[in-house]
Amino acid sequence: MQLDFFTDRLEIHSPGGLYGRTTVEELGHSRPDLRNPALAVMADTLTDAENRYSGIPTIRREMAAYSLPEPLFENRRGEFVVTLRHSMEPAEPSCDGAQTDLLSYCTVPRTRQEIAAFLGIKTASYAIRQYVLPLVETSKLKMTIPDRPGSPRQTYYKA
Repeated sequence: MQLDFFTDRLEIHSPGGLYGRTTVEELGHSRPDLRNPALAVMADTLTDAENRYSGIPTIRREMAAYSLPEPLFENRRGEFVVTLRHSMEPAEPSCDGAQTDLLSYCTVPRTRQEIAAFLGIKTASYAIRQYVLPLVETSKLKMTIPDRPGSPRQTYYKA
């Protein structure tokens, strides 16, 4: 598990994604499939473990009690991510260190693969979604082919 702290949110990354048939929409409303039912029953019976299926309703209830936004649950490829925001206000667009470095790197047009390699990220689509698109939305980065954002020849440069 990985915890990422930001000025406006906490992200909890858990490797492996959701198990079984459970969807993000069903979380906290239905009983999920168990990887090891025998172990789950033993933990529930023999220990002081928290009730199964109570974590997500507890998160939702506590966030509402403090007038905070609903948690965001995402089942990404290879990981499950929970985002807890500390304010109802949308986050101010700002650059973190990686984005600032990326802006310096993109003084000449760069491909998706070049950007991912520069950031040390194996998946180019993740690098684009997490780092590049927020900068494009705030007009800090531009696309060389703006009418075809998904083009394989797309490159990005500092505005």
